[in-house]
Amino acid sequence: MAVLVTGAVVLAGLSTPAGATPGSSGKHGDQPGVLNILPPGQSGSINAAEAAVVAAGDPQNRRAVDGENAPANFADQLEMYDALNRADLTALTPGDLGSYYKDAPLTLKNKDAVRVDRPKPGVVIKWDSFGVPYIEGKTREDAAWGSGYAGTKDRMFLMDLLRHVGAARAAEFLGPSEANAAMDQEQLRAAFYTEEEAEQQIADAEERFGEEGRRLVAALDAYLAGINAAQQELCPVGPVGPDCPVEYAALQKAPEPWDRADVVYVASLVGGIFGKGGGAEFANARWLQQLQDRFGAEEGRRVFDDLRLTDDPQAPTTSTVPTPYGGGPVDPTKPGVALPDLDGPTAPGTGADAGSGLVPPPTLDSLDGRTDGGRPMTLDGPFGTIDLGAVPDGMSNAALVSADRTADGHPVAVFGPQTGYFAPQLLTEQAVVAPGIRARGVSFAGTSLVVQLGRGVDYAWSATSAGSDLVDTVVVRLCEPDGSAPTVESEHYLDGGGACVPMDRHVHEETAVPNPAGPGLPQTYRFLVLRTEHGIVQLRTTVDGEPVGIVHQRSTYGRELDSALGFERLGNPDHVRDAAGFRTAAAAIDYTFNWFYVDDTDIAYYSSGRLPVRAEGTDPHLPRWGDAAYDWQGWLGVDEHPQEVNPPTGYLVSWNNKQAPGFGAADDQWGYGPIHRSLALSDRLDVLTADGGVTATSLAAAVQDAATVDSRAVHTLPALLGVVGDDPELAEAVALLSGWVERGAHRLDRDRDGAYSDEAAIALFDAWWGVDAPGAAQDLLRGTLGDLVDELPQRLDDHPRQGLGSAWNGVAWYGYVAKDLDRVRGSDPGAWSRTYCGGGDATACAEDLRASLRTAVDRVLGEQGASSVSELTYDKHIDDIRATTAGLVGVRDIDWQNRPTFQQVVHFTGGR
Repeated sequence: MAVLVTGAVVLAGLSTPAGATPGSSGKHGDQPGVLNILPPGQSGSINAAEAAVVAAGDPQNRRAVDGENAPANFADQLEMYDALNRADLTALTPGDLGSYYKDAPLTLKNKDAVRVDRPKPGVVIKWDSFGVPYIEGKTREDAAWGSGYAGTKDRMFLMDLLRHVGAARAAEFLGPSEANAAMDQEQLRAAFYTEEEAEQQIADAEERFGEEGRRLVAALDAYLAGINAAQQELCPVGPVGPDCPVEYAALQKAPEPWDRADVVYVASLVGGIFGKGGGAEFANARWLQQLQDRFGAEEGRRVFDDLRLTDDPQAPTTSTVPTPYGGGPVDPTKPGVALPDLDGPTAPGTGADAGSGLVPPPTLDSLDGRTDGGRPMTLDGPFGTIDLGAVPDGMSNAALVSADRTADGHPVAVFGPQTGYFAPQLLTEQAVVAPGIRARGVSFAGTSLVVQLGRGVDYAWSATSAGSDLVDTVVVRLCEPDGSAPTVESEHYLDGGGACVPMDRHVHEETAVPNPAGPGLPQTYRFLVLRTEHGIVQLRTTVDGEPVGIVHQRSTYGRELDSALGFERLGNPDHVRDAAGFRTAAAAIDYTFNWFYVDDTDIAYYSSGRLPVRAEGTDPHLPRWGDAAYDWQGWLGVDEHPQEVNPPTGYLVSWNNKQAPGFGAADDQWGYGPIHRSLALSDRLDVLTADGGVTATSLAAAVQDAATVDSRAVHTLPALLGVVGDDPELAEAVALLSGWVERGAHRLDRDRDGAYSDEAAIALFDAWWGVDAPGAAQDLLRGTLGDLVDELPQRLDDHPRQGLGSAWNGVAWYGYVAKDLDRVRGSDPGAWSRTYCGGGDATACAEDLRASLRTAVDRVLGEQGASSVSELTYDKHIDDIRATTAGLVGVRDIDWQNRPTFQQVVHFTGGR
């Protein structure tokens, strides 16, 4: 591929745009030094003529390929993104970076613009060769109007889809189907709001934040006006027209104007996927009771604590600074703890059928937090399935190196979010310049009023999902107003003061009309919605035989737009001048994210979230009573959050790992053990920073090298094989697996000959671990837990074969292997209460693992008809990244890599 940044000069590993001098800045202090990439491409709206060209080139799959049948800028960045996975990273040069990333300045000269538009007075929009809009506004409101206008031109149908899903009206928009109704049911259980409540949130935020709030809401109203202007321009006569996105004709629906509530609905959907943690106390309570039934009260608690990994001292952390919050051993005897009966009667909560006869009972997946990922998230779109669940359950990575470890004394960073792969992408890019904002980067479609991740005049920022604990499971006692005995069907409860009050009851109704893409009869769905003072009712059941309601309390519920204040600050050069300004901006974001900052002198970290201070007498692992005495006592202060500037290690790393020593994992996060995918980054940065001299190029190479590592294998196999030991029957298998680990345990086909270089070892280890059948990890614990292994509420793996790109994240089982086998081999740094493998007997453990490996060898040899493990093959396309098509046109699959969806390479050499 030709180098796309030409006429460039190179400074310390990062290409500088033509015409700029190293460290120079424009009259506003804009600094060069940022590259980025956002596959598949910026232009995501497809009209009928463009769709016909795509279909002519690929009638069956309708996949757009750049340079063949794709519209301009629809899939061009996908080719650059995939190309880095083929590069020889050991030979990567600064000049090569322009082949894999695009330059990301804040402004664009007219002569360099592909197109210039002045859609209203005070607004100028220029588009570069990648289709990225550069929006210039005379006022902040003008710029916001331009963001709404340009964002709609690029993501109109996707934005419309997200607002309807966020409002729990997917079936109304897309047509009647079980999947669409199930998605609406699930959204109601997560974030139900009436239209009036959604709009009131904006008025509340305006009042709460004073002058900043008033400016923000004024900008929001202008943003909505820009969206509506673009919609009217693209689709002036309903669902058809030369520029109208083709999906509307298929649905036979004309786009409706946006209002304030729509932005809240999109924010609630996005925040519910990426910006929360906790809410699995119900599942934890069931698991604890199962353990206590098997092992007794005290031993059951010890086993629970072992496997929970709440505050494991071996867990890799982003910050080096101890930051106590939550954690501690489980204690179900505390007075505020409420344990739902294992086999008690149940009645559904929110999402139940309210008389339509069309709605099945809701699943209980919402009560599991992230433990199994089974929540309904798929939609039946006009041209096939739209899987909104095709996003990682934790997102993003970040690698920042401090100034004292770099070649020229200025920090470098490579970071970005992993938000899944969609066509068009969920994120949309823009550069915005106006009074109060001077920023470039990405935002989720429908929320591009602000730049959520990107760069400012002389600084850049990014985020990873933190998953900190801001959702609790609250148990309320049911009652009847006449004093009669309640049942699990009761819709009154005892409030915090002990009064019997009615639940807030609504019937959410939507009529889904068939369309050419989804024929059938019209259906009217009616869903029950129940709320208490704490939040949305998920289920009704019993505690000690007494009827109760199970409620989710989320600290950000009813405050979905509040985080926009922090994003607005991040893009404002008057607010962010240094790491201190970055902190006050990030601290205003209520959703739970790890935020990272870099300028020409400092690197910094701050973990955000509206994190509650929990009452004495409650246990953070388990459900709590809804009595006033056990309500939240306030919020964690800014100084009490995990944070650090210029750490002594010389770098900051995050890949959704534990935030800081002493910072307890949220109740749905069991994967903060000794093995985490973040080690793939920190292991490399330990080596890279040891002698200094780091450049943007060497850091980009290190991060990309980590992107193809099987983090599960590289850290569990040495322990597993160490216990298996010398067994002549298994010698060939052990040698095969050991050799793969010695070479870095990559899943990579760099030469694109159609196979991973170590495909035999990959096939064998996948079989042994237990991807398709029970394997080594479960066999290790089965000696003690028996059949309870199959009840443990944690997924066994996070495998690339999901097609998401993101893999190996937050899997507790990886840590279980390391910690238990440490005990078997005589070292015990993790202080588990007991050994599980082999029932606690080292000899039995070794034999169990040998038998497990033999079984895997025999099975995979039989399946492939091979005579030797060295002959095994693995179809690498099982791991391919498969982008979700969010409309008519998709893009091709690409080889697996574990990498941010939007990625920045940053190296500033000057600043204000």
